[in-house]
Amino acid sequence: MSPPPDEITVHRDLPFHETPERTLHVDLFEPVESGPSPTILFVHGGAFVEGDKDQLERYAREFAGRGYVTATCQYRLADEATFPAALVDVKAAIEWLRSEGEGHGVDGRRIGAVGWSAGANLASLAAVTADEPGFEPEVYPGVSSELQAVVGYAGVYDFEWWDDDPEPHLNYLGGAREERPTAYDLASPVGQATFETPPTLLVHGTEDDVLPIEQADLFYRDLDSVTEARFEPLEDAGHGFPTDAFDETVELTAEFLGAHL
Repeated sequence: MSPPPDEITVHRDLPFHETPERTLHVDLFEPVESGPSPTILFVHGGAFVEGDKDQLERYAREFAGRGYVTATCQYRLADEATFPAALVDVKAAIEWLRSEGEGHGVDGRRIGAVGWSAGANLASLAAVTADEPGFEPEVYPGVSSELQAVVGYAGVYDFEWWDDDPEPHLNYLGGAREERPTAYDLASPVGQATFETPPTLLVHGTEDDVLPIEQADLFYRDLDSVTEARFEPLEDAGHGFPTDAFDETVELTAEFLGAHL
Protein backbone atom coordinates (compact mmCIF):
# COMPACT_ATOMS: atom_id res chain seq x y z
CA MET A 1 0.00 0.00 0.00
CA SER A 2 1.34 3.43 -0.90
CA PRO A 3 2.10 5.78 2.00
CA PRO A 4 -0.18 8.71 2.80
CA PRO A 5 0.72 11.91 0.88
CA ASP A 6 1.80 13.74 4.03
CA GLU A 7 4.58 11.19 4.57
CA ILE A 8 6.33 12.13 1.33
CA THR A 9 7.66 15.45 0.09
CA VAL A 10 7.05 15.80 -3.65
CA HIS A 11 9.03 18.15 -5.90
CA ARG A 12 7.47 18.53 -9.34
CA ASP A 13 9.07 19.39 -12.67
CA LEU A 14 12.65 19.95 -11.60
CA PRO A 15 14.70 20.69 -14.74
CA PHE A 16 17.69 18.42 -15.27
CA HIS A 17 18.60 18.54 -18.97
CA GLU A 18 18.26 21.35 -21.49
CA THR A 19 18.13 19.77 -24.95
CA PRO A 20 17.62 21.36 -28.37
CA GLU A 21 14.13 19.89 -28.42
CA ARG A 22 12.88 20.78 -24.93
CA THR A 23 13.80 21.10 -21.28
CA LEU A 24 13.48 17.76 -19.52
CA HIS A 25 12.21 17.42 -15.95
CA VAL A 26 12.15 15.00 -13.05
CA ASP A 27 9.62 14.58 -10.28
CA LEU A 28 11.35 13.83 -6.98
CA PHE A 29 9.81 12.04 -4.00
CA GLU A 30 11.53 12.41 -0.63
CA PRO A 31 10.85 10.07 2.28
CA VAL A 32 10.24 11.24 5.83
CA GLU A 33 13.62 9.93 6.93
CA SER A 34 16.40 12.50 6.69
CA GLY A 35 19.99 11.95 5.71
CA PRO A 36 21.59 10.27 2.67
CA SER A 37 19.24 7.60 1.37
CA PRO A 38 19.45 5.00 -1.39
CA THR A 39 17.87 6.40 -4.52
CA ILE A 40 15.84 4.92 -7.38
CA LEU A 41 15.27 6.46 -10.81
CA PHE A 42 12.12 5.19 -12.54
CA VAL A 43 12.15 5.24 -16.35
CA HIS A 44 8.83 5.05 -18.18
CA GLY A 45 7.92 2.92 -21.17
CA GLY A 46 5.95 3.65 -24.33
CA ALA A 47 7.88 2.02 -27.20
CA PHE A 48 10.14 5.10 -27.35
CA VAL A 49 7.31 7.05 -28.99
CA GLU A 50 5.04 7.99 -26.08
CA GLY A 51 4.76 8.08 -22.29
CA ASP A 52 5.86 10.49 -19.60
CA LYS A 53 7.30 10.56 -16.12
CA ASP A 54 3.99 10.04 -14.35
CA GLN A 55 3.66 6.45 -15.65
CA LEU A 56 5.61 4.94 -12.74
CA GLU A 57 4.65 7.48 -10.08
CA ARG A 58 2.81 4.84 -8.08
CA TYR A 59 6.09 2.94 -7.78
CA ALA A 60 8.01 6.09 -6.92
CA ARG A 61 5.58 6.88 -4.11
CA GLU A 62 5.62 3.30 -2.82
CA PHE A 63 9.39 3.19 -2.56
CA ALA A 64 9.63 6.70 -1.12
CA GLY A 65 7.38 5.39 1.62
CA ARG A 66 9.91 2.63 2.21
CA GLY A 67 12.74 5.08 2.81
CA TYR A 68 14.18 5.60 -0.68
CA VAL A 69 14.55 8.90 -2.46
CA THR A 70 12.83 8.29 -5.78
CA ALA A 71 12.57 10.14 -9.05
CA THR A 72 10.72 9.77 -12.33
CA CYS A 73 12.27 11.30 -15.44
CA GLN A 74 11.41 12.42 -18.92
CA TYR A 75 13.47 11.62 -21.98
CA ARG A 76 13.26 12.62 -25.63
CA LEU A 77 10.93 10.48 -27.72
CA ALA A 78 11.48 9.15 -31.22
CA ASP A 79 9.64 12.01 -32.92
CA GLU A 80 12.04 14.45 -31.23
CA ALA A 81 15.42 12.77 -31.61
CA THR A 82 16.83 9.38 -32.59
CA PHE A 83 19.09 7.06 -30.59
CA PRO A 84 21.17 7.72 -28.51
CA ALA A 85 19.29 10.85 -27.37
CA ALA A 86 16.98 9.03 -24.93
CA LEU A 87 19.93 7.17 -23.41
CA VAL A 88 21.86 10.40 -22.96
CA ASP A 89 18.80 11.89 -21.23
CA VAL A 90 18.51 9.00 -18.78
CA LYS A 91 22.21 9.30 -17.98
CA ALA A 92 21.70 13.02 -17.43
CA ALA A 93 18.99 12.19 -14.90
CA ILE A 94 21.35 9.82 -13.07
CA GLU A 95 24.07 12.44 -13.03
CA TRP A 96 21.64 15.13 -11.90
CA LEU A 97 20.69 12.95 -8.92
CA ARG A 98 24.35 12.43 -8.10
CA SER A 99 25.33 16.06 -8.65
CA GLU A 100 22.31 18.02 -7.42
CA GLY A 101 20.38 15.59 -5.26
CA GLU A 102 22.33 15.79 -2.01
CA GLY A 103 20.04 18.52 -0.72
CA HIS A 104 17.12 16.15 -1.23
CA GLY A 105 18.74 13.27 0.62
CA VAL A 106 20.20 11.43 -2.37
CA ASP A 107 23.11 9.14 -1.56
CA GLY A 108 25.21 9.34 -4.70
CA ARG A 109 26.95 6.08 -3.83
CA ARG A 110 23.66 4.14 -3.98
CA ILE A 111 21.62 4.86 -7.10
CA GLY A 112 19.54 2.26 -8.89
CA ALA A 113 17.24 2.42 -11.89
CA VAL A 114 13.95 0.68 -12.61
CA GLY A 115 12.43 0.73 -16.09
CA TRP A 116 9.38 -0.68 -17.84
CA SER A 117 9.43 -1.79 -21.49
CA ALA A 118 11.39 0.90 -23.39
CA GLY A 119 12.40 2.22 -19.97
CA ALA A 120 13.87 -1.18 -19.08
CA ASN A 121 15.99 -0.96 -22.21
CA LEU A 122 17.22 2.51 -21.27
CA ALA A 123 17.93 1.66 -17.62
CA SER A 124 19.83 -1.48 -18.62
CA LEU A 125 21.68 0.31 -21.40
CA ALA A 126 22.71 3.09 -19.03
CA ALA A 127 24.17 0.43 -16.75
CA VAL A 128 26.17 -1.42 -19.40
CA THR A 129 27.51 1.82 -20.93
CA ALA A 130 28.30 3.67 -17.70
CA ASP A 131 30.67 6.60 -18.29
CA GLU A 132 31.24 5.76 -21.97
CA PRO A 133 32.12 9.14 -23.55
CA GLY A 134 29.99 8.74 -26.68
CA PHE A 135 26.83 8.41 -24.60
CA GLU A 136 27.49 10.90 -21.83
CA PRO A 137 25.65 14.22 -21.48
CA GLU A 138 27.77 17.34 -21.42
CA VAL A 139 25.77 19.02 -18.68
CA TYR A 140 27.47 17.34 -15.68
CA PRO A 141 31.15 16.94 -16.62
CA GLY A 142 33.09 14.64 -14.35
CA VAL A 143 29.98 13.17 -12.72
CA SER A 144 29.54 9.43 -13.13
CA SER A 145 26.48 7.84 -14.73
CA GLU A 146 27.12 4.48 -13.10
CA LEU A 147 24.33 2.60 -11.37
CA GLN A 148 24.57 0.27 -8.40
CA ALA A 149 21.53 -1.86 -9.32
CA VAL A 150 19.06 -2.21 -12.20
CA VAL A 151 15.56 -3.67 -12.48
CA GLY A 152 13.93 -4.24 -15.86
CA TYR A 153 10.22 -4.89 -16.28
CA ALA A 154 9.17 -6.44 -19.63
CA GLY A 155 12.09 -4.91 -21.46
CA VAL A 156 13.40 -4.90 -25.00
CA TYR A 157 17.03 -5.97 -24.81
CA ASP A 158 17.92 -7.07 -28.34
CA PHE A 159 16.83 -5.09 -31.41
CA GLU A 160 18.24 -7.82 -33.66
CA TRP A 161 15.36 -10.05 -32.55
CA TRP A 162 12.83 -9.03 -35.19
CA ASP A 163 13.10 -10.37 -38.74
CA ASP A 164 9.84 -8.99 -40.11
CA ASP A 165 9.76 -6.06 -42.52
CA PRO A 166 9.24 -3.25 -41.70
CA GLU A 167 11.37 -3.28 -38.59
CA PRO A 168 9.87 -2.06 -35.36
CA HIS A 169 11.42 1.00 -33.76
CA LEU A 170 12.34 2.48 -37.13
CA ASN A 171 11.90 6.06 -35.95
CA TYR A 172 13.78 5.54 -32.70
CA LEU A 173 16.79 3.93 -34.36
CA GLY A 174 16.71 6.18 -37.40
CA GLY A 175 16.05 3.57 -40.05
CA ALA A 176 15.94 -0.14 -40.82
CA ARG A 177 18.57 -2.55 -39.56
CA GLU A 178 20.39 -2.75 -42.87
CA GLU A 179 20.62 1.05 -42.95
CA ARG A 180 21.81 1.56 -39.36
CA PRO A 181 23.30 -1.71 -38.09
CA THR A 182 25.51 0.05 -35.56
CA ALA A 183 22.54 1.76 -33.94
CA TYR A 184 20.73 -1.58 -33.62
CA ASP A 185 23.80 -3.08 -31.94
CA LEU A 186 24.53 -0.18 -29.61
CA ALA A 187 20.89 0.25 -28.58
CA SER A 188 20.73 -3.41 -27.49
CA PRO A 189 22.00 -4.17 -23.97
CA VAL A 190 22.56 -7.80 -25.01
CA GLY A 191 26.22 -8.32 -25.74
CA GLN A 192 27.40 -5.24 -23.87
CA ALA A 193 27.45 -6.45 -20.27
CA THR A 194 30.84 -6.55 -18.56
CA PHE A 195 32.21 -7.46 -15.14
CA GLU A 196 31.48 -3.85 -14.14
CA THR A 197 27.75 -4.18 -14.90
CA PRO A 198 25.78 -3.82 -11.65
CA PRO A 199 23.48 -6.49 -10.22
CA THR A 200 20.38 -6.76 -12.38
CA LEU A 201 16.87 -8.13 -11.87
CA LEU A 202 14.74 -8.92 -14.92
CA VAL A 203 10.99 -9.48 -14.47
CA HIS A 204 8.92 -10.56 -17.46
CA GLY A 205 5.46 -12.02 -18.01
CA THR A 206 5.26 -15.46 -19.57
CA GLU A 207 2.29 -14.33 -21.67
CA ASP A 208 3.77 -11.04 -22.90
CA ASP A 209 2.57 -10.62 -26.48
CA VAL A 210 4.30 -7.26 -26.95
CA LEU A 211 7.85 -8.21 -26.08
CA PRO A 212 8.47 -11.97 -25.82
CA ILE A 213 9.90 -13.35 -22.59
CA GLU A 214 12.81 -14.72 -24.62
CA GLN A 215 14.15 -11.15 -24.68
CA ALA A 216 14.65 -11.26 -20.91
CA ASP A 217 15.97 -14.83 -20.96
CA LEU A 218 18.58 -13.89 -23.57
CA PHE A 219 19.75 -10.86 -21.61
CA TYR A 220 19.74 -12.81 -18.35
CA ARG A 221 22.08 -15.44 -19.80
CA ASP A 222 24.35 -12.65 -21.05
CA LEU A 223 24.39 -10.97 -17.63
CA ASP A 224 24.76 -14.14 -15.61
CA SER A 225 28.19 -14.80 -17.09
CA VAL A 226 29.63 -11.51 -15.82
CA THR A 227 27.60 -10.15 -12.90
CA GLU A 228 24.94 -11.01 -10.33
CA ALA A 229 21.71 -11.48 -12.25
CA ARG A 230 18.23 -12.69 -11.41
CA PHE A 231 15.40 -13.58 -13.78
CA GLU A 232 11.81 -13.77 -12.50
CA PRO A 233 9.22 -15.00 -15.03
CA LEU A 234 5.68 -14.10 -13.93
CA GLU A 235 3.30 -16.92 -14.82
CA ASP A 236 0.29 -15.96 -16.96
CA ALA A 237 1.29 -12.27 -16.86
CA GLY A 238 1.26 -10.00 -19.89
CA HIS A 239 3.15 -6.84 -20.80
CA GLY A 240 1.12 -4.78 -18.32
CA PHE A 241 2.12 -6.71 -15.21
CA PRO A 242 3.71 -3.69 -13.48
CA THR A 243 0.18 -2.32 -13.24
CA ASP A 244 -1.79 -5.57 -13.10
CA ALA A 245 0.48 -7.31 -10.56
CA PHE A 246 1.65 -4.24 -8.66
CA ASP A 247 2.02 -5.80 -5.20
CA GLU A 248 3.97 -8.83 -6.41
CA THR A 249 6.21 -6.70 -8.58
CA VAL A 250 6.90 -4.27 -5.72
CA GLU A 251 7.93 -7.09 -3.39
CA LEU A 252 10.28 -8.65 -5.95
CA THR A 253 11.82 -5.25 -6.58
CA ALA A 254 12.07 -4.32 -2.90
CA GLU A 255 13.79 -7.58 -2.02
CA PHE A 256 16.34 -7.14 -4.77
CA LEU A 257 17.07 -3.45 -4.24
CA GLY A 258 17.17 -3.92 -0.48
CA ALA A 259 20.05 -6.33 -0.99
CA HIS A 260 21.98 -4.13 -3.43
CA LEU A 261 21.31 -0.51 -2.46
